[in-house]
Amino acid sequence: MRRIKIPLPPVDEKKKVIEDVDKDRRYAIDASIVRIMKSRKVLGHQQLVMECVEQLGRMFKPDFKAIKKRIEDLITRDYLERDKDNPNLFRYLA
Repeated sequence: MRRIKIPLPPVDEKKKVIEDVDKDRRYAIDASIVRIMKSRKVLGHQQLVMECVEQLGRMFKPDFKAIKKRIEDLITRDYLERDKDNPNLFRYLA
């Protein structure tokens, strides 16, 4: 029986693939959050995170920290805003 040596991909190529996957996941999380908020208009933080995890569970298992970062980014880009009375509620803008 002969052994076949398969060369491993270079490290820089592996890093590029990881960066591309992270970028695609960020876009997927953003799209999921916007879809959910577009239909609900006002939603609590915990409900938003849980629905986002449920939607994205078919593609990948999203990290809670990543979802929180994407929510904050959408707030800075004026897609969402925090409720003035209850900071755990988000409102959809647009």
